[in-house]
Formats: sequence, structure tokens, C-alpha cells
Amino acid sequence: MIAISKHVATPAANGLKSDVFIREGGLYVTNIVAKEDIFKAHSLRYRVFCDELGWAPQNFCKLDIDNYDDGAVFFGVFDVNNDLKAFLRIVTSDHPFMIENEFPFLVKAGSTISKRDDVVEVSRLCVDADARSETFSGNFGVHTASLLLYKGVYHWCLKNRINYLYLVVDYKVFRLLNVKGFPCRLIGDPKVMPDGVVAVAAMLNWREFEELNLVGTKNLKSWFSQYQLPPPTVQLPQREFCSQH
Repeated sequence: MIAISKHVATPAANGLKSDVFIREGGLYVTNIVAKEDIFKAHSLRYRVFCDELGWAPQNFCKLDIDNYDDGAVFFGVFDVNNDLKAFLRIVTSDHPFMIENEFPFLVKAGSTISKRDDVVEVSRLCVDADARSETFSGNFGVHTASLLLYKGVYHWCLKNRINYLYLVVDYKVFRLLNVKGFPCRLIGDPKVMPDGVVAVAAMLNWREFEELNLVGTKNLKSWFSQYQLPPPTVQLPQREFCSQH
């Protein structure tokens, strides 16, 4: 059921640190906590997953909200105007994973999804249509909004001793991640979804990522290692929006 709410919140899981802020090339990546920015996240998700891809049902609020948002950690890349350009959601192991409930058929028969404390699931990864071809220059080359998003998640995982990420993605995205230096491993066979997309379930090991990218000086690991402390907190106005029950 969709209802109007003034106080929809997505708190981080108990005991987890969530103070990540990195600014580069006119963009910044941070965990999303302000209600105004949470609204932007649900709106971007709606444009991508409901309007563009048709993977989620449309609704009059034009916001994509599901049960996996409860207790999740939101991450976003914003521009200088505070417009949201890229987003993903982290679900911690003390909450249900989508890979368990929605995509068990993508996991190899007989395999068990780990729910250890150092394991999380990444879902709802999306990039605004206008930002998909945009790049920015950093100290270690030219990067995209999505790559900056992964960098923010990497630092959050370091703070919280997270070693492994589960994800369900298009097979093309899986291959691209590996090409970019993110060693994702399949945990099941690719499957053709009803809409024709070839989906895969995979796991990323951050320690393997570090080992893979240690060669040379101007490399992905060196860029990922750069970190900036968060700015002072600014209280933003709250907005009425929809929640799902």
C-alpha cells in the first residue's frame, strides 16, 4: 500500500558508522541521511526502475520505495547544485537480502547466502540519464559518477569492516565492473529475465580488489585511498513524500 508520510526515515543499521563524504571534480559522494535527499533518491529510482526499465510498478507518487529500504544505508553522488546523479543502497546482514527473497534462482543450487557481519548486499544501483556519459578529471585519471559512488561505498565498508558485497546486476554491468578493476565472482549461472535482460548474482571481495589494484602508483587503489572528512551538517527543509507499507 502507498501512503503519504512526512517522516519516512532510512536509518543505518545499529552500530554502523556512516560519515562518508568525498568531493571531487564538482561532484561529491556521501551517505544520504537528510529527508530532502532521501526524497531525491526515491525519485531517481522511480525514473530509472519504473519509467525507464519497467522493473517496478508505477505509482501516483512517482517514488520507488520497497521493504528493503527499512534499515538500509543510502549512498548518492551529488553535483554542485545538490542534484542527485547516482545512487545505490546497502542492506546489512541483519536484514533480508533481495538476493535471498527475489532472486534465489540466480544462486547456484545448494549454495547458501552468507549473513556474516562482514557481508552486505548492494541493490538499486542507478545513474541519472544525463550523467551516464559525463566524466570528471581527478588526480588519477578520468572518472564517472558511478565510479565515485563505488569509492564512497569502499570507504564506508572500510569503516565498518565489511569485506564482501552481494549484488544482482545485468551481465553487461558485471563484465564492465570486472574490466574496471572490481573482481566480481559469479555465484550462479546467468539467467534471462522476462524482459530479456541477462541477470547474474555475484560477490565482490574488497580485499581481492585491493590486491588486484596495487600495481603502479597512478592506479584505482591509489585513487580510492584518497579521502576527505565530511563538512559541517546543514539542516535541510523536509518534504512530504510517499512511503510503502
